[in-house]
Amino acid sequence: MVGNTTGGVDLGVLGPFEVRIGGAPRDVGGPRLRTLLAVLAAEAGRVVSVPALGHALWGEELPEHADRTVRTYFSRLRGSMDSRLILTRSPGYVLHVAPEALDAARFEQLAVEGRRALAADKPGAARAHLAAALALWRGNAYEEFAGVETLQAEGMRLERLRHNAVQDRIDADLATGEDVGLIAELESLTAAFPGHERLWAQLMTALYRAGRQGDALEAFRRARHGLITASGVEPSPVLAQVHRQVLAHDPSLLPARSGVVVTIPDDALAAGEHALLEDGDLRTSREHFETAYRRADEAGDADALARAALGLGGVWVHEHRTAAASEQLLTRLRHALAGIDPALALARRLRTRLAGEEDYQAVMHDRILAVVEETREAGDPVAHAEALSLAHHCLLGPDHTARRHALATELVGVSARSGRRTDLVMGVLWDTVDLFLAGDPHAQRRLGELDDLLAARKHLAAGFVADAVKVMLAIRAGRFREAEQGAQACAELGQAAGDVDALGWYGAQLVAIRWFQGRLGELVPVLDGLMHSPTLSPIDNSYYAALAVAAASSGDRRTAAGALARLCGGDLGALPRSSTWLISLCGAAETAYLLGDTETARRVAELLRPFGHLPAMASLAIACFGSIHYPLGTAALTTGDLDRAVAHLRAAVQHNLALAHWPAVVFSRRRHAEALVRRGAAGDAVAAASELAAAEEEARTFGEPPQALPSPFSG
Repeated sequence: MVGNTTGGVDLGVLGPFEVRIGGAPRDVGGPRLRTLLAVLAAEAGRVVSVPALGHALWGEELPEHADRTVRTYFSRLRGSMDSRLILTRSPGYVLHVAPEALDAARFEQLAVEGRRALAADKPGAARAHLAAALALWRGNAYEEFAGVETLQAEGMRLERLRHNAVQDRIDADLATGEDVGLIAELESLTAAFPGHERLWAQLMTALYRAGRQGDALEAFRRARHGLITASGVEPSPVLAQVHRQVLAHDPSLLPARSGVVVTIPDDALAAGEHALLEDGDLRTSREHFETAYRRADEAGDADALARAALGLGGVWVHEHRTAAASEQLLTRLRHALAGIDPALALARRLRTRLAGEEDYQAVMHDRILAVVEETREAGDPVAHAEALSLAHHCLLGPDHTARRHALATELVGVSARSGRRTDLVMGVLWDTVDLFLAGDPHAQRRLGELDDLLAARKHLAAGFVADAVKVMLAIRAGRFREAEQGAQACAELGQAAGDVDALGWYGAQLVAIRWFQGRLGELVPVLDGLMHSPTLSPIDNSYYAALAVAAASSGDRRTAAGALARLCGGDLGALPRSSTWLISLCGAAETAYLLGDTETARRVAELLRPFGHLPAMASLAIACFGSIHYPLGTAALTTGDLDRAVAHLRAAVQHNLALAHWPAVVFSRRRHAEALVRRGAAGDAVAAASELAAAEEEARTFGEPPQALPSPFSG
């Protein structure tokens, strides 16, 4: 056990509550003292208010002088432990121990390391981490505190993580060739959790490897029957794919130790297609396709030339960001298209890629949507799947929510006919992103389905997006330190995958973290450099907005005004409706507020007003700045329309609560309070004080000191 300045403290909550100091058990007192200590442990170093502690002890039936009684209990607790372990911090108490003092924290860290090792194709290391994580459990989490609401909720959360870790460990076992011994365990787990499709997929895989194909198919029948009976839904694409693999005797279901593995022909074209379509490895595939294109061109092999040119396009649109590289790709696609029969399927796919690349750079979508119709009518599932995915990528502005959803849903369906795993992965990925961009409350369910799909077999490009979305969720939860570490790890994953967005996304996530920490001014030099990075999309203007806000918030009005002018150009309305359009306008609204620029604020409000129902998201839901009502309210404050400001900011509070974006809740409460004070109507002062009190209470739950959050009255 590694402690902090307080020494060797070990708290056990994954079973009967235990306290050990210096390796020896310590009796801290009766049930109420144990409850108070457990509540502090569950809050992981965050201050817990005295009223919240009283609620944990007595629920809604608080005794007289409850606060005084709580303080008396803490005096006793300190007497039974090292007094340095429990500190008084307004408005309550905090447990001062190292994070690893709590067995639940050690479990979570080991589980995360196990999942990362699994994603990195290191199943042996994953098994070791996950086995160590699960060995920490001695029973049910917080099992003796069944009547304490907060501990019940934390216990349920940990139980879900435990269940996920068990499934990750099973994936690691399967990846290392352990399968027959898993069948009994998986039969028991599917009986206990019949709605968990990942478990059924694991059971089918283990049965198939054991030579029990019939039993594997029967397992699918049972899973499907249970899903239809319980929820009226068919199996997800993840489980359906395993079913298809069993029926097709897909060799990728077999373990590497069996000697029956998928072999990749020793040529650059096949290696590139495998790296791209199976592994989502953009960097490796590009290297192979470059070699394949050169060889095909030298040999006059038109078919191979077309396949190599298509492969060089990658998974996304506009992966070749510099002007020279982009033009080279377009030239190669046109050259390949000119050398083959236009009626061939390859020609159709080349026209699809060309339409997507040209539309994206022109901020259009007419050509690619026309190709979607062409491929649908042609009955060509591969070309149609590619057209659907590329069209989706060309429609990332806020105007096309319903159309994007329809494209993603169709792509998932088409993947069953194309026979390509990458089409299924991209369909589920796009649908996940769409739900987050729309602020859909069920978005995290879809992210879980994507995780299951990627756990079955890694796909680096999609895994990069999934990890980036999880960083965004950590920011929304106010877990800034975890988010910053995750953003760094995510950037490294993106670079390993060869994704040109790795640097840009890291910058966007760092901007979100520093913004909600009240430290955005620190990033002025970084943002000034990032604005000129050749890897940024040519239709991305968000870094001008970020620099403008950072400079304005640090008092550098000259730099802020210059960046805002570059962002606005002749008219803000001319900005391309890209995936960063909303947050660019949010930055313009904030800068206008800080600089007192009423003209810009008025134009921002006109442009944003149709999108008040949406969250302000960057790119593929990788950073979230809260409700669009917040910049709308800020713009109204700047122009002096105080009634409208109050209405928008009140709506922002409610929308951010629905998003579970707690830092944005704090910010919107504070600015709502400012709007109320400025308006000064009857009851506004009392309402403003209430909002500020609520904001400060919520700010204390973050992993950063509340004083780091800026005052809403700084403008």
